[in-house]
Amino acid sequence: MNRQAAAGFLLTVGILVPAGWHSLGADIERDGKHMRPMQEVMSVGDVKVALDVDRSVVITGDTVTAKLVATADKPQDVTVDLRALHTQNYSGERVERPWQQIDRETITLHAAPGGGPAVTTRVKLGDRPEELALEDSFKILVTRHGLKPTKREYDMGGSDKLPDYDSLSTAEDGTDVAGIFIRGWSGNSLGMKIVPEGPVLADQPFTIDVKIKNTSGHKLESTPWINLTTEDQLQVADGDDSEPAVSIDRVDGDDDADAKPVKRNGSVVQRFVITPHKKLTGTISFLATATENDGLGPHGAGAMDISTFKVTESTPKVAVAE
Repeated sequence: MNRQAAAGFLLTVGILVPAGWHSLGADIERDGKHMRPMQEVMSVGDVKVALDVDRSVVITGDTVTAKLVATADKPQDVTVDLRALHTQNYSGERVERPWQQIDRETITLHAAPGGGPAVTTRVKLGDRPEELALEDSFKILVTRHGLKPTKREYDMGGSDKLPDYDSLSTAEDGTDVAGIFIRGWSGNSLGMKIVPEGPVLADQPFTIDVKIKNTSGHKLESTPWINLTTEDQLQVADGDDSEPAVSIDRVDGDDDADAKPVKRNGSVVQRFVITPHKKLTGTISFLATATENDGLGPHGAGAMDISTFKVTESTPKVAVAE
């Protein structure tokens, strides 16, 4: 098995940002471990193989750790293929870009009741783009050994058929696959702060402000679209009727805010009200994104960051004697 591990690194980018504003998404590296994707499980015969990846948001070019554990009623060995896939569907591009394989490993696991020994491998996710504010897509995919994708034509100016890795999830033989999606970010061209208004409460609504400073070096033609989510919300799968631990509601401001330009070094703030649906404990992490064009036209300035906050117990209400 090929166990080459490449250490990720950050380039130094010449954009001056006032102290306190996150310019390169450094907290994605520090707090990205709090954004863990859900475990995925696939089957090879009567063996269940569980895939875990240590984070779902990275700085593109960094390394993630994948862990595999095989479970079966009777001890046995099973061989699987682990692939790392990559695509670059940047804002404004009209041509579909298929998944490309950037790494592949063949791994033999020992399955046992309750789970055999874990096998881990480190995977480097692409190379850091030269431009800021670009989001890449990655997927860690596990299949039975030897399963190959079908090929099809893509509208990319050529006539050659390319592997269609999406076909692996709909194999005609009904084979299971396990796939975990990972977002890659090239670095911020806007300054970003994620700031709570007061304490982050365990069982009462609280407010989070996402503050954006235009550090792009030029005027923005429109206000960036700002979004906020948590790993809890990211993990609710399609068709899952379970309620997320919190709901996040945007506090609307000026209806024409999107049409307003933002001057150089100007700031905008988007408020969000977070309502817990079950008691929160420990800490909670938020992922914020800001995009100038939000998928329209050439990609513009943007920011992505993660912040983690300690949850505070709500102050109990004191009964008032009548």
